[in-house]
Parts: sequence; C-alpha cells; structure tokens
Amino acid sequence: MAISKRREREKAERRKDIIDAAEKLFFSNNYDNVSMNDIAEDVELSKATLYLYFDSKESLFFVIVLRGVKILNSMVHAAVDNVSTGIEKIMAYLTAYHEFMVDYPDYLRIYNYFHSGRFNLREIINKQYLNDFVEQVGYSTVAPGAFPVSSDISQGMHSEFATEIIQRSQKLFEILKLSIEIGIADESIRSDVNSVEAAALLTLFIDSMIKIRPDILKSLEFYGINQSKFNEDSEEFIKRMLTN
Repeated sequence: MAISKRREREKAERRKDIIDAAEKLFFSNNYDNVSMNDIAEDVELSKATLYLYFDSKESLFFVIVLRGVKILNSMVHAAVDNVSTGIEKIMAYLTAYHEFMVDYPDYLRIYNYFHSGRFNLREIINKQYLNDFVEQVGYSTVAPGAFPVSSDISQGMHSEFATEIIQRSQKLFEILKLSIEIGIADESIRSDVNSVEAAALLTLFIDSMIKIRPDILKSLEFYGINQSKFNEDSEEFIKRMLTN
C-alpha cells in the first residue's frame, strides 16, 4: 500500500475514533459538561492533535447530531416509500419517527438539543431558506427582510455540519408536505387541508409527543393510560382529522 493511502486511512480511522469518543461522552453527559479536554483524554490524543481534526466542540457535537439525522431520514424515507396513498404515508412517517425515538433515544435527545435554541443557527437557517426560495421561485419574489443574512457568516466546520442538519430537517418537513399533497390528490386526505400548515402542525405534534410534560404524563397514568397507548391514540386522532 502506498504511504499516502496508508496515511489517509489512518487519518480517517483516527477521525472516526474521535467522533466515537465524543459521541459516548455527549450521550452520557449534557453538552456543556463535556470539554475538548475530556474528548482528547478519552481518545488518548493531545488537545492540539484533536483540533487538527475538529475546530471546536460545537463542530464535533454537530457531526454526531448529523449521524442521528441521517438514520432518521433513512428510516422515514424507507417507511414512506413503502406505502402508496397520502394518508398511509403520513401514518408511516409517524410510525418511523416513533421507532427512531424508541431505538435511538440518545440521537433524538441531541437532535432536539440542536434545535433547542442553545446554538446560534438563525443566520444559517435564513441563508439556507433564502437559497432554496430563490432557486424555486426567483429572487424578485422574496419579500424584503424575509431572510436577513449577514455577509460574515462563519464558514467553519460547525457551519458546514449545521447546514447539512438543517437541510435534512427541511427534507423531513418536505416529506410531510408532499405526502399531504399526494393524499389530497388521491382523495385519502381532505381537500381543504393546507399542506404547509398541516406539515408544520404535524412537526410540532411530533416534537410535543417526544417531550410530554411530566405532570401530563402523571395525569394520563392516573387514568390508566401509558405513554405508548397515548401515542397510538394521538396518531389515530391525527388520522381522523386528515382523512377525507
């Protein structure tokens, strides 16, 4: 094996070792309780060497969030593509998201933390939506000030990873929106449903089901309803609201 190829392989393996070590620490601790020193120590590298691979703790955290989002997108795509009608696609989406919640709770937790407001993502989101909007309908139709973006957005690793996470989150939203439109066309979903608003409502519904308030959970338990039963009944309620 050529020396250059061996070095590339060793570099890739070391990068994976760093990500794996950081993932373990972020899964077992809150983001703010993990330092680059902790990660360097766990992977048995100097802090200086660690910074050759990742420019900040934030970028390392984002690449781990991205791992989880890729799994979620794959699960949702597989579920939605396996059914035909719009209402079936919506229910398959909800089922896939629930399976992700059960099978990958740590990835879900850090994905939610990414969207919690802890990180300054506003300009990255604005830039991404501006690019998409201009590509679809043209710059002249953009309302002034709708997507304020500074000219000095960071181009570091964390910006790159955050952008891809946001893009994949957009894809999830678009899957919901398209599924609703398919359902309206095939008449499995009511024709008076606004696909954008319904997709937003479903996204908010999923977020709230993931983080049910402890007092609400206790109230449900008092009346003999566990969270699994509540999830099933809620999804059925959503189905009845949308079904034509």
